[in-house]
Amino acid sequence: MLKAVLDTQVLLRGAASATPSVTARIYAAWDAGRFTLLLSESILTEVEDVLSRPEVLRKLRMTPIEAGALIELLRRRSTLVTRTVAMARSRDPDDDKFLECAIAGGADYLVSGDADLLSLREVQDIPIVDPPTFWQALARDA
Repeated sequence: MLKAVLDTQVLLRGAASATPSVTARIYAAWDAGRFTLLLSESILTEVEDVLSRPEVLRKLRMTPIEAGALIELLRRRSTLVTRTVAMARSRDPDDDKFLECAIAGGADYLVSGDADLLSLREVQDIPIVDPPTFWQALARDA
């Protein structure tokens, strides 16, 4: 089974999407057990921080109760990994936690819509891909 790290934007857009977008299909595939989602405490902290902002909840059309339920679901159903190496590769230092998680968890893919991460193309032979590319990989792996 594929193992993947989803950046915060991909994860939240997928979880909150009311339409069948690519990120929604990726989230649904994870929810159906088609791939293993790798997370770290630093990624979960970022997700919690983002979901604590009222403007983000409005944009995602999510209530605080739904946001809390999502965080609990992520904690229960994801594989939590501990950083094994510190990275300083991304143009945005806040993005290094995704690289560290991918390496620590032996990810098959790091999925992002962030240009700073996508510009790296890979980290230690782990491809950094956009959501449509990951969706195609999931379809091939099915």
